[in-house]
Amino acid sequence: MKNLLIADSYELSENSVSFETEDKELKFVYDEAERLLKENVKQFNDYRVIIEGSKYNGVWLETQPLGGEMYAKRDLETALNNILIFMKYQRRDGRYPGLIVKADNWWDGMRCIYDWMQGFFFPYPALKMYYHIGENKEYLNELYNSLKAFDDYLWKERDSDGDGCLESWCVWDTGEDNCTKHILAGMPMSEFGPWGSSNAPKNTKKGWFPHESAEYMSYSYAMRKTLAKISEILENGEKFEWERKAKQVQDRFKEYLWDEEKHYSFDRDCNNDKMEIMLGSEIIKCMYGGIYTQEMADSFIKEHLLNPEEFWTKYPLPSIAANDKYFHVSREYSNCAKEVYEILGEDSDIDDNSWSGPVEGLTYQRSIDAMLNYNHHAETVLIGKKLIELIKKNKIFPQQFNPFTGETCKNPQNGYGPMIFAFLEYLSLLKGVNISYDYALWSGAEKGEFEYTQNIRNKTFTLKSGDMLCAYVNGEEKFSFTYGLRVKTDLNGEIISVYGISETETDAKVIIKEKEYKAVIKPNEEYGILNGELKLKNKVPFN
Repeated sequence: MKNLLIADSYELSENSVSFETEDKELKFVYDEAERLLKENVKQFNDYRVIIEGSKYNGVWLETQPLGGEMYAKRDLETALNNILIFMKYQRRDGRYPGLIVKADNWWDGMRCIYDWMQGFFFPYPALKMYYHIGENKEYLNELYNSLKAFDDYLWKERDSDGDGCLESWCVWDTGEDNCTKHILAGMPMSEFGPWGSSNAPKNTKKGWFPHESAEYMSYSYAMRKTLAKISEILENGEKFEWERKAKQVQDRFKEYLWDEEKHYSFDRDCNNDKMEIMLGSEIIKCMYGGIYTQEMADSFIKEHLLNPEEFWTKYPLPSIAANDKYFHVSREYSNCAKEVYEILGEDSDIDDNSWSGPVEGLTYQRSIDAMLNYNHHAETVLIGKKLIELIKKNKIFPQQFNPFTGETCKNPQNGYGPMIFAFLEYLSLLKGVNISYDYALWSGAEKGEFEYTQNIRNKTFTLKSGDMLCAYVNGEEKFSFTYGLRVKTDLNGEIISVYGISETETDAKVIIKEKEYKAVIKPNEEYGILNGELKLKNKVPFN
C-alpha cells in the first residue's frame, strides 16, 4: 500500500526556470535568489524541505507551504514535501503543527510544536500542488480529509465565546512579532508569544487575548472554498455544502469585523471591542484567503492600499498604515507617542523582525494572490516594480525594509525565503510566465530584452522579448502580444483572457497564427477573443 504522505509515492516532473536579461543588476540578483534558495533546502528525516531561511531554520505553517509551492517551479519533490510534512504530523484532533524543526541532537529526530499556529497559508498551495503532480486523485482525497479535520478543529476550539468568530490566542498565532498592537496593550512577545493550552486565555484587560480574528476567519474561508473545489473534482456530492459553509463564514466576517464606512476590517479584543489599528499585513492575509468580497477589496485598494499617506509609501505595504498612531519603524520614522519609547526601550529600532511599520517579505509574497484573487492585475505590476527596485538597490534578501528609505535594518541577514520568493514570483509576473493551478499567465509589463523559460509538468513555456512578446509552448510559437498586457492561457497555450496591466491604456495587439486582434485596453480590464475580435469580459477599478 502506498504511503501518500511521502513524495516518492508520486510521479514528479523535473522542473526548472531560466531567466536571461541585458539588465546586469537584475540578472545578478536573480542568480543570487536562485543560489540562496538552494542553500535553504534541508533534510528533515524522510523529508527534503525548504526552510524559511535567514535565521529561521524550520518550516512554519505560516510560511512554508506557500514558499514550498512556489519552489515547485524549480524542485517539485521539495515543494511537495513542504505540504506533506504538515499532513504527516497533523494531530488526531485535526491540529497541524505551527512549526517543525530538526532537534538539537540527531537521535531526537524532529520536533513538532503545537503551542501556537503562526498563521495558516496551506489550503491554496496544497491544492495547487495537486495540479503540479499530475492531478493525482489519491493525494486529493488525502488532502480533503486533512483540511476537513483542521476546519473542524478550528470551530471546535477557536470560538471560545460561541459568537461565530474564530480567535487568535497569542502573539505567535498572528505572526505579528514585535508589533506595537501587542506591545502597547501590555502583551510583550516574551510573555504572550506562545499559548500551549487547549483552553482560551482568560484575561480582562482591554486589548488582551483572545482576539476575534479577521485572519483566522479567512483561514476557515480558504479551507472551505478549497474543500468545495476538491469536492467538485472528486464528485463526492459535498461541493454545495462547503460553498454554503464558506459563505456563512464570509457573512459573519462582513457583519462583525468589516467597517463599511472605513472600508476596513478590524479585529476585536477580549471584551469584543473593535481594535481600530490599520494593520495592512492582516488585510493582505484576508485578501489572500479570499474572504473579502469584490466590493470590499475594491474599496480597500482605492481608499487605503494606494493612499500614499497610508500603505502606498515610497516602498509600499508597511505592516501598519504610515499615518496610524501605532506605526513605528524607528525614532525617526514613527507616529507613536513619547511614552511609547519607555515601553519599546532605549534602542527602539527593532532589528529585523518588526510588524509595526517595516515592509515585510511575507506581505509581498502574500500580496500576489491577494491582488490576483480580485483581478487587480495592474497593481501587481506597481508592487512588483517597487520590490524589484528594492532588491536591486540592496542586493540582498532580508526579512524587511524601511518603507520610506528602502534601507534594511542595522544587521540584516541575507537569504530570507519569503522575500526571495516574492521577488521571483513578481519577476515572472512582470517579464515572464507564471504557472498556477491549470493555467499560465504570460506578462510583459515593460520593454527590455529578456527571455524567460519555465520547464514544468513535462512541458516548456518560453516568453521572448522583441518588438512584441512571443509565447512558446514546447518550442512552438503560440501567439505574440504587445507590452503592457498579461495573457492567460491553458497549458497548451490557448488564450483564455487578456488583461491590461499598464498604468495607462494600451493599444493592444495579439497575433495568433498571423491573425491580428486589436483593442484599446485599460488597466484591470479583461478581454477575451469572441467572434474574431477582442471583446471586454470584465473590469475592476484602477485608481
